[in-house]
Amino acid sequence: MQETLPVSVRRLRVDDIDQVIAIEKEAFSPLWVSSSFKRDLSNKRANYLVACFDEDVSSEEILAENQAELTIPEEEQPAPKLWSRMLGRFGFPSNNDGSTIDVDEVFNIAGYVSVWYQGEEAHITEIAVKETLRGRGVGELLLIGSLKAAIDYGSKVMTLEARVSNFIAHRLYQKYTFKSVGIRKAYYSDNREDAVIMTTSPIDTSEYDELFDGLQSTYQGRWGRMLIEEY
Repeated sequence: MQETLPVSVRRLRVDDIDQVIAIEKEAFSPLWVSSSFKRDLSNKRANYLVACFDEDVSSEEILAENQAELTIPEEEQPAPKLWSRMLGRFGFPSNNDGSTIDVDEVFNIAGYVSVWYQGEEAHITEIAVKETLRGRGVGELLLIGSLKAAIDYGSKVMTLEARVSNFIAHRLYQKYTFKSVGIRKAYYSDNREDAVIMTTSPIDTSEYDELFDGLQSTYQGRWGRMLIEEY
C-alpha cells in the first residue's frame, strides 16, 4: 500500500475558491482564464468538487515529510529568495523577507474537478491537482467523485478533452472506460496541440456499476482510504 494523503472529496465552498483559482492558474497557464466558480455555485447544471485535507490535520502534518526542511533554525536559514522558493515548492506562503511563515494560511485544497451536465451527458471541463501533490491518488479520487455524482444525477455517459500528449491522463481515464471518439484539431492555443475527445461506456448500467465498484475497491486497496461526501 502506498502512502496516502489525508484528503476527501466534497462540494466546493465559497471559502475554497481562492485556493482553487490558484491551482487552476498553476495547472492551465499560459492559457489560464479564471472560471466563474462563485457565480456557478448555485447553477444546478454545474458541479464543482474539491479534494480537501481532513479538518483535524494540522498544516504541519499535511507536509510532515518536509518538516525538517521547514523548521531550519533562523541562523541557518538560506538567503530570503532561496528560502521563499523552498517554501513555495512545498505549498507554503512566505513573508516578504522570506524568513517566516504563517501555518494557518497554508493550503487545505489539494485539487478540484468541474463537471457540467448537458442533457444525458456529464462533461468534465477541468480537473487539476496542486503540482506538489501529484502522483498521490488525488486526481483519481476526484475522477471517482465526479463519476459518482454524475451517476447520481442521472447522466448516461461522461466526456472530457485531454491533450493528445498527456498519456498519463489517458491511462487513468481508460481505466474508467473512457475511449477516444474524436479529435479537436489545434484545440490548445499555446502550442496548437490537438485534444482527444474521450467518452465513457454507458455509466447507468449494472455492468458499469460492477466495474466501478471493483475500481473503487482497487483504489482503496492501493491508497488505504477513499472518502467521498454524499451529494
